[in-house]
Amino acid sequence: MDEESAIIVAIVVFLVLLSPILLYWTVAFLDTSGIDRHLPGTLFIAVSALVPVLIVSLLSFLVMRHYNKPPGWIRKKLAFLAVFLFAALFMLLSMLGVV
Repeated sequence: MDEESAIIVAIVVFLVLLSPILLYWTVAFLDTSGIDRHLPGTLFIAVSALVPVLIVSLLSFLVMRHYNKPPGWIRKKLAFLAVFLFAALFMLLSMLGVV
């Protein structure tokens, strides 16, 4: 693994570790803004989990483009990251019984 890839991995892992904090603030914002009254339970969990995934994916994309990685490589890595992170956050919210 070259130095640029190690830096990308470190930054992406840091962002993934911050995602539960983003999830907490997303749920708090959606709850206090009253959006939770308009969304049924599972849809609220999905929207709450999707917001941190989009933030982490966007920041990861910017880091990967900064180090000039090829678009195909970025697409493959971000797809895996987004699916894994969405599933993990969705299960976390389901286990906590947010709804």
